[in-house]
Amino acid sequence: MTYIFGTHRSAVQRLRLYLDPRLGAGNFFWHTWAVASDRDRPIVFRYGAGGSDGNGAGGKVPGLSLNDMRIRIIRYANWYRTQGVAPHTHVGVYTRDGLENLLHYIAVTSLGAVPVHANPRMPADVAADYFTRTRIAVLVGDRDLVDACAAVWKEASAGQQPESVTAEDVAVLRESAPKPPRPMPRFPYRHADDNLVLISHSSGTTGRPKAPMFLHRSFFAGRWERLWAFPSLRADRLLSALPASHSAGLAHLSMAITLGLPTMILDDISGGAVVGAINAFRPTMVLGFPIALAGIPTVDITPEAAQALHTWSGMGDASHEHHIRALTEVGAGPAGGSAYRDGLGSSEMGMVLFTQVHTHQTRFAERCVGLPTSVVKHAAVFGDDGRELPPGQAGRLGVRAPSITPGYWDDPDLTERSLLDGHFLTGDIVRYDAEGLWYHLDREPDVIHSADGPLYSLPIEEVVLLETGALDCAVFAVEDPDHPSATCPAAVLLPDGVFTEGPQELLERCNAALRSRELPTLRALVVAADRDGLPVGPTGKVLKRRLREHHRQLLTDGAPAGAVAPAEPVRNRDGSSA
Repeated sequence: MTYIFGTHRSAVQRLRLYLDPRLGAGNFFWHTWAVASDRDRPIVFRYGAGGSDGNGAGGKVPGLSLNDMRIRIIRYANWYRTQGVAPHTHVGVYTRDGLENLLHYIAVTSLGAVPVHANPRMPADVAADYFTRTRIAVLVGDRDLVDACAAVWKEASAGQQPESVTAEDVAVLRESAPKPPRPMPRFPYRHADDNLVLISHSSGTTGRPKAPMFLHRSFFAGRWERLWAFPSLRADRLLSALPASHSAGLAHLSMAITLGLPTMILDDISGGAVVGAINAFRPTMVLGFPIALAGIPTVDITPEAAQALHTWSGMGDASHEHHIRALTEVGAGPAGGSAYRDGLGSSEMGMVLFTQVHTHQTRFAERCVGLPTSVVKHAAVFGDDGRELPPGQAGRLGVRAPSITPGYWDDPDLTERSLLDGHFLTGDIVRYDAEGLWYHLDREPDVIHSADGPLYSLPIEEVVLLETGALDCAVFAVEDPDHPSATCPAAVLLPDGVFTEGPQELLERCNAALRSRELPTLRALVVAADRDGLPVGPTGKVLKRRLREHHRQLLTDGAPAGAVAPAEPVRNRDGSSA
């Protein structure tokens, strides 16, 4: 659908932005401010950990206008410059405050410097290592997070510490960062297309978080068409449950500002917090990673807020049918209920590259992720020999698209291994059919290498979730007692409440459903007592690596094949919760 009239930004304003050859991820705010005629209209709102700023309700929540943001950004940029931040300086940002993530991103890029954001849920030792690898010179964040990094660096061995880091609390800067006495020279910075504007970590599900880079022009790729295609009617309001520290969160927030779309940013993306924000802000659209949307208790959404909702948008990993169906029953879309725009992407992709739309009337196909978006120049499935595979065969996904990262900051070897015949290998296992529809089968590290060949976990998870009604689940590889060099599938379930059946009954029911769909059956099933038994990383992805390590000998250490008692918490090697 194309939006021409009745939008927050007029067609003329959007056309000026669309035709501007200098527009990109590093200067979008200043170009938007230049064309806007409503610079004093509140546009960005924050829903903090304890509720909205001002404790607003019924859609009446105080927010910041473009002019309010401009003043804060200039103050922050002036402080950064007094700390020696110059073009190409790396600046770490480590805060739970979603709005401050956005404002510091704009302030740093406005100086031609490079923001390096870390998810506040990332453990301090991992964040400290990430900031060291990315060579930050300044670190701003919540006082406790900054101090935790400093403590790690103090105890680190030589070579594991940054040379010198200036640190400051974002709360102190918000109150005391001074205005410049006069207009700052060479501000905002004039970016070249290939200037680095962001380093944003991956989910870390396979180990140490990677550090993909994003450039001024390419990180904005795909947003030009969204100037016309993204819903931005004057009645539209956006709620972002994406982590504001993530490249996806920053990309969508910058898009919303460019479009003049009133947007609420969440600090806390738990289900209860998302519902609170929905009821307070009454958005028409809600964005989030699948785990944030799956955890929403829809029964707590007020009728007034539900009446406003017309679209949910999940991205990153494709969402599960079980979770989508519950959400599409809420809302007041044209067909009743709401639409769910399901997108497959990754940190390295810069934006969602495959998408399809579901309603409560949709007939689902196993792990279908729809069609490539228009920004994708070519998508292919590659076999182990590097040759492109035909429809119906499973293999590695390779994509050519202008939004994709140019590589990893500190790992040129990984960058080289991620490229094949001009395509970026995403780490996903997929197939496509004769009609051009694509199906997401697994992540490469999560493929189960059975005695009969590779088994893919995601189609199995779909059936297990639908059959059990669990809040979440993961299918992963454990050692096969009958074939020492092979593995077989097991599952961990996180109940949505309490199961009325035991693990043995759940296993039998799941396997009957899997056999009816001609899918591999489970050898074991574990019921997690709480989230510790099905751990997730900072961005909400299940840590299957931890599950494989913890349950590796589930069937070979004397435990019975089949039913397994409720799981103990999955622990890190040092004994802490994963």
